[in-house]
Amino acid sequence: MRVDDLYLDLARDYEWLFPDDTVGSRGPFGATSPGSKDLLETALGTLPRGARVLDCSCGIGADSIALARRGFTVTASDGSSSMAAEARRRAAQFGVEMTVTQSDWRELPQRVPGRFELALCLGNSIVHAETKYNRVSAFDGIRRVLGPGGILIVDSRNWELLYESKPRIVPARQVIERNDLRCTSLYIWTIPEDLSAPCRAEIVLLFEDPTSAITHRRYVLEFMPFRHADLIADLHSAGFIVKNDSYRAANPFYAVAAAMC
Repeated sequence: MRVDDLYLDLARDYEWLFPDDTVGSRGPFGATSPGSKDLLETALGTLPRGARVLDCSCGIGADSIALARRGFTVTASDGSSSMAAEARRRAAQFGVEMTVTQSDWRELPQRVPGRFELALCLGNSIVHAETKYNRVSAFDGIRRVLGPGGILIVDSRNWELLYESKPRIVPARQVIERNDLRCTSLYIWTIPEDLSAPCRAEIVLLFEDPTSAITHRRYVLEFMPFRHADLIADLHSAGFIVKNDSYRAANPFYAVAAAMC
């Protein structure tokens, strides 16, 4: 399924999955990539102010906005036109200057003006490539818009751990309050026996209005998982060398920083 189809309706509600101190106007860079702060900051520390950064899975633009506020020249793109539109709307709302476009990873060389010093593929987005061939093609598209010495950072859910632990219902850590609404979210997982089969996440948002009336909205996403070793191999196949890696078998998320060969 195309990313544009997956997030067509969810884009309008995606912000309800995170508190304002994560995705608001002052949200910090990397807040939606748990456990990878040190790796992300190490990469940023090598860049001068004004460096060109491509956020090529920008979602609603949380990281792009944070980076623009820190003085980087940011281009944001997403495979979902709805997510790209939401990122564009939020940047305008918060008074942040950045370029936003809709693009599949493979189409980046035709859609965005390279060359970039850093490319970000965060938010567990690479799982939507679905196959090894598509992941390698995606990384190749990103590589071709990086300049000499350019770095790619990609993060992922630890699918091996998820398939081993097989959680069923995962509630949000806190209730979100915005515009006279209270919202709590649930991830309801359906996980098969091994990683050769896709898993499903039902995202349920429960809303309470000022009269205490409860309504809900439900979204279903399907993921074709991969192992950490597969991701590393795919990066190598696309012409990257891994420079930093936060993977730990017991941690639910990780990130990898890679440079062009």
